[in-house]
Amino acid sequence: MTYAVTFAAALVLVAGCAAEPAPPAAPQAASSTKASDNAHRIQSIVGDCMKEKGFRYVPWAPRVKAPETASDRAYLGDYAAMKQERAKKGFTVFYRYAHPDQKEEVLWSSEDSPNSAIMRDLSRAQLAAYEKQLTACKSRAIKEVTGKVVKDDDDRFAQMDETVKKVLDRELNGDPKLVELAAEMGACLKGKGYSVADTRPSTLHTWGWRLFEGKVKALAKNDDRPEDEEMAKHGQYTMPMISVEDGRRYFSQEVKVALDDLACGKDFYAAYSPRNAEIQQRVALEFGSGGS
Repeated sequence: MTYAVTFAAALVLVAGCAAEPAPPAAPQAASSTKASDNAHRIQSIVGDCMKEKGFRYVPWAPRVKAPETASDRAYLGDYAAMKQERAKKGFTVFYRYAHPDQKEEVLWSSEDSPNSAIMRDLSRAQLAAYEKQLTACKSRAIKEVTGKVVKDDDDRFAQMDETVKKVLDRELNGDPKLVELAAEMGACLKGKGYSVADTRPSTLHTWGWRLFEGKVKALAKNDDRPEDEEMAKHGQYTMPMISVEDGRRYFSQEVKVALDDLACGKDFYAAYSPRNAEIQQRVALEFGSGGS
């Protein structure tokens, strides 16, 4: 399983399934010392808790870097970086189908954790006991450090996701300047022939990604691969089998829309994206995110 650093980690594509609706996990903006301290405090408590229960666990929090790459700058609304990123990857939806040989870019993977090797050496019964205790220890550590009550990782990320949505709605959807820029962007997109029904800033920000993610979901529902009932309960679906030829056809459409979107939203993204990044990081800090 692959995780990114932000709240969206619980919703990224993993092992042949996809969750929706969740925009692609974003690069972490430069993190505060407190965020790093909280992640390490949580990991230290988890380590002590696991040791008390007779399990081996190595406290580990991934190194959080400042935004340095073009992808990072694009996430923060830099126009040149966004244009470069979108010309290459569109909204990132069909890119994996058009270029199946390209390795997914992630900030860190769960396989980077020293605990992955520990878990691989366990029997099935031992692993079940280990994971159950780890979940309990993480919940205890998060409550001790942040005061948040979470059942497990899924619950933690779901709470973070819901909190981010509420903060975005409260702080950005009501901002007069952002509302004005979003309205201008929406009008521009409609002038290019696109149907954009909702121009609230937090919704407009991901409309293009949702448009093409919807196409993937439609393909998944209409292919021959059976859907897993348990996955469906959690808003997930089995990723469809798409040929490289079809993937490239959809991807070509996606890149065009992504560049049109950017042309219309240059000023909007410059104003919205840095504030969105700050809110994402603020909520991550609130929930003590940053560790595995």
